[in-house]
Amino acid sequence: MVMQPVLEISAADDFALWPVGEHELYGYLVLNGELAPAEVGTAVMRIAVWNDFEPEEKHGQCPTNPLSAFLHGLLTMPDLFAAGGFRVTDTTTGTVFVEPGS
Repeated sequence: MVMQPVLEISAADDFALWPVGEHELYGYLVLNGELAPAEVGTAVMRIAVWNDFEPEEKHGQCPTNPLSAFLHGLLTMPDLFAAGGFRVTDTTTGTVFVEPGS
């Protein structure tokens, strides 16, 4: 049995601020020390997307630069959200017993 932390991801066809991995329309990215640079880019991009928000006074005015505007929530929110969780898999059979959110 193996328990892995995973991040919910989706395809980012039009994302061009930095390199991201090619992924299915929807899935999970296993978070471990073996991520390729593009997979790290995907993880940061997804976390930034989930924490994108309409600027509020306490977070300051949103920058006009596209990269800074995209990262604004990620860098100013006190508590970040990341969809995902833990996936439990039987390594002998490949059967997934628990998916995130289950």
